[in-house]
Amino acid sequence: MSYVTDLMDKVKTVHDIPSDYALAKKLGVTRATVSSWRLNKTIPDWDTLFMMADLLQLDDQNVVHNIIAEKQKNPRVIKVLESSFSS
Repeated sequence: MSYVTDLMDKVKTVHDIPSDYALAKKLGVTRATVSSWRLNKTIPDWDTLFMMADLLQLDDQNVVHNIIAEKQKNPRVIKVLESSFSS
C-alpha cells in the first residue's frame, strides 16, 4: 500500500467517509482523481496532501518526508532526507 493510499484510507476512517466519491468531494477533486491516486498513477498536489494531513492532525514534515522518500529512488537524495529529518 502506498503512503497516499494509506492517508486516504485513514481520512475515510477517521471522518466516517463511506466512499472514494465522498472523499473526492471532501478534498475538492474528482472521483477519477482519487482513483488515479489509489492506482499510483499520480499523487495529490501538496495542498491536497496538507489538507489530508490537517484532517488527520499529522505533522507536515512527516508527510513531506514520507511522500518524497516513497517516490525518490536516488540513494543520495534519500541519504540527505534521512539526515535532515534525524537532526
